[in-house]
Amino acid sequence: MQTNANVGEAGVSRRFLSNTVLNFAGQGFLLLLNIVTAPYIVHHLGAELFGIVALVQTTAGFAGLLNLGIGRALTKYVSELYWKGEVKTINQIFQTAWATCIVSGMVALLLVVGPSETISKIFFRDGPQVNGVAGFAIYVAALGLFSSMLLEAVSALPGALQRFAICNAINVMMGVLRCLGSVGLLAWGYSIRSVLMANLISNLVGVGAFAIVSRNLIPGLSLVPGFNWSAFKRLFRFSLPLILSSLSTLIVTRLDRFILAYFLPLAAVSFYTLPYSLSEKLSMGVTNITSVVFPFTSELHAMNAHEKVQELYLRSTKILNLVMLPLTVILLAVPGTILQFWLGPEYASQGAVALALLGAAAFLNAASAVPTVTSLGVGRAWMPACFAGAGAVINLVSNFLLIPRYGIAGAALGALLPQAIVVPFFVYFVTRSLKFSLWRLVADGFMRPLACAVVQFAILYGLRGYINSRMSLMLVCFVSFAVFGVLAVFVAIENGERSALFGGLSGWDFGRCVASAENATE
Repeated sequence: MQTNANVGEAGVSRRFLSNTVLNFAGQGFLLLLNIVTAPYIVHHLGAELFGIVALVQTTAGFAGLLNLGIGRALTKYVSELYWKGEVKTINQIFQTAWATCIVSGMVALLLVVGPSETISKIFFRDGPQVNGVAGFAIYVAALGLFSSMLLEAVSALPGALQRFAICNAINVMMGVLRCLGSVGLLAWGYSIRSVLMANLISNLVGVGAFAIVSRNLIPGLSLVPGFNWSAFKRLFRFSLPLILSSLSTLIVTRLDRFILAYFLPLAAVSFYTLPYSLSEKLSMGVTNITSVVFPFTSELHAMNAHEKVQELYLRSTKILNLVMLPLTVILLAVPGTILQFWLGPEYASQGAVALALLGAAAFLNAASAVPTVTSLGVGRAWMPACFAGAGAVINLVSNFLLIPRYGIAGAALGALLPQAIVVPFFVYFVTRSLKFSLWRLVADGFMRPLACAVVQFAILYGLRGYINSRMSLMLVCFVSFAVFGVLAVFVAIENGERSALFGGLSGWDFGRCVASAENATE
């Protein structure tokens, strides 16, 4: 178990950076795997059938709402209770959460399967090829939603204990099954039904793997569902504002595809989903960092280590921006070129504007991620919930107004508007609530990384005329990354951190580098 002294000795930087690096290793592999396999899957299925896959995958995203926000509440309480050694209480809370997710999952499954004919008529109406598989797709979507709700609960335990190596190993296994399984099945002559099943099987394997790991990590953990009213009230008290946050997030990140399917042909869902998935995957830094920050903040808050919470808030904001900005700049500078050499000219002409807008929206959303999990970690869950609700209203109104007129570009603009309007106010209020200097956050956490990004954008924009192949695209992007990296070392990173970084690199000792950075900056 950790103690306050242990945390001081290990340091915020050491644990935060090492766990974040583990996340990036796993997610970087999954990002590459998705980028490589997506063109094969898309071109073998076609735009209409891939639109079905996109809608089925989108349905699974509703798990966070329908299980009443139990997953994140479980992460918070387990991270706090494990530090205190209250394993019996952890087991009681988990059994209650597990039972809640199973029951709500069954209800969600029935809600999808029950009106399957109505759902098919509204969203799957693009000819006999689509109609022939619509019913099967809806049933797979229902089972995928149920398994995702179970997955969110059982995967919360290793995350709460900050065992990110284990989490990433399982996530990589699921990604390999989903992506390479789909490619292999299509290569062997199977159809869209097999691709949908590959997605479902990867979820089920993930549930089993996380269940086995969780039992090994927590002595005496029982996977038998149970219900304790006191434990449920404790979970629900924290998860209630998360329900509003989850609903708002789903409106902003999921509902647009169903609105597109309602107003436009199913192919438009593919033309939009692929740029969206690219911007979403390139923002993997958000999840990689916040999944570390949330349980760590909860633990520090339980120790009353307020200054450490502030330190974690600033450092994680800076690192997130240094990770997100170079990727965002590429999407803003050469969106059409990326889509042309990734998926083909048709997808480039249809989705270039959408990709640029979605890239900007992804960065602004990333800017709210650290304030969100920090608020949750210190027990102020209603603050992000209220701002998320405001963003969802703006997004919903924008989609219904913009999609019928501007198509997928309207959907992308609808994703950008709520972020541009709400996020600056949200960051301001969270920073003030932590009694932290807003100027220091803006100057160190945002302005220095942005200065590096401006130079990178100028390089990409100036060299875009020389891009005529995938290789030249990769070369230009690599050059821009290198320039951003050099500038980040000398502009964004402080003197003490820079000296520690070079000292660590010369000795090939990452642990010593991080520890030296901490000593230099504390």
